[in-house]
Amino acid sequence: MSSPVITDPIKTLHLLKKSFVLIIFFGFTLITYHGVSQQIDVEYEKFQVDGIQNHFSWIDLSPDNQTLAISSTQSYPLYLFDWQKRELINTFEAGDWFAGPRIKYSLSGKLLLLQQLYYLDFAPNKDREVNFEILDAQTGKKIITFQNYHDAVISPDDKYAITLSGNEVSFWNLNTQEKEGSFEVPEATNAIAISPDGKYLAISHKTDARELKSDPRYKNNKKNLDILIDYKQQITLFDAKTFEKLFTVDEFYDIVYRLIFSKDSQYLFCHSVPNTKLQKKSNPKEGYVSVIDVANKNPLRMIFPTITYYFEPDFKLSSDMKLFAISSFNKYTEVHIYDFETGQMLYRFQVSFRIIDKEKGERLSLDARVSFAFLPDNKSMIITSGNRLVLWKFEK
Repeated sequence: MSSPVITDPIKTLHLLKKSFVLIIFFGFTLITYHGVSQQIDVEYEKFQVDGIQNHFSWIDLSPDNQTLAISSTQSYPLYLFDWQKRELINTFEAGDWFAGPRIKYSLSGKLLLLQQLYYLDFAPNKDREVNFEILDAQTGKKIITFQNYHDAVISPDDKYAITLSGNEVSFWNLNTQEKEGSFEVPEATNAIAISPDGKYLAISHKTDARELKSDPRYKNNKKNLDILIDYKQQITLFDAKTFEKLFTVDEFYDIVYRLIFSKDSQYLFCHSVPNTKLQKKSNPKEGYVSVIDVANKNPLRMIFPTITYYFEPDFKLSSDMKLFAISSFNKYTEVHIYDFETGQMLYRFQVSFRIIDKEKGERLSLDARVSFAFLPDNKSMIITSGNRLVLWKFEK
């Protein structure tokens, strides 16, 4: 049967308009899809966790590689998920914060440390003061909380919570919840870390104006000297048992928000964000992670950049220490994977705005918050994407 011929000029005009709109729509969709698609050899699978509808804010893989701890935004629960069987193991009421918590297993996997996160309601340039909780990772029992602290970590033996508040570094016995020791770090700022071997404490702090003004390398360059004094920070390492100052890293950093040691205690990763007065107006959310060779007391000339609309991007080193991954935002939310030795970017995954493959009931990660965990093969990872998880096999 032949198609009917439309002779009405008004109907013909409407039909042309509809055709034009459809062409534009599908053209835009294809362009958009092409723009967010990955390299042709990338494999990924998106899946839901037991019908959960709320946005995920952070994930961390347990040290035995069996369980994913998953936190949520807007006061929703914290979940323990067997990623291999894809079974929900347990649900805890913890980390009751609107933007959710950053979550991290202790070295033994027996405890979970939760740190309050923010969206955009975060005061840049000022020292961060947020809430922390430590939980039993099996039962979800709350062990201790800290209100308005700069940072908190768990000691490698699970005996202590080590906190930074003001200039004070404190050791809290997790059995008694009593403070057993403390010492002062003048002009301490936001970040503290303890090495997995238990030897070092790394703490960020402001620069010492008196030292800089007497240092011949800086005292005759007033403009540079003012920047170092007003906007830059340094990192000092202490003996974790005696609190003796060991050395200050010979480098200046922008505002330090997070310090993490590698599992062999050799490297220290430092996430920094420039003071807003030093940032480019066109791209005010730039940050970076720099690396310090602790064993040789040497800051490495290696930088992993990130752009985020919040101040807590996720970054992790693979278990074989060959890959470094960091979340970022470049029109779309992304995860970047680098060769840790060379600093070369190897893989990139764009997470949000997957228009074509959006599932019914799926909520996209429009807030640009993305967390991830390397899987044990170091050839794949699991990434949060709104209220879904993505299994990404970046290397076949």
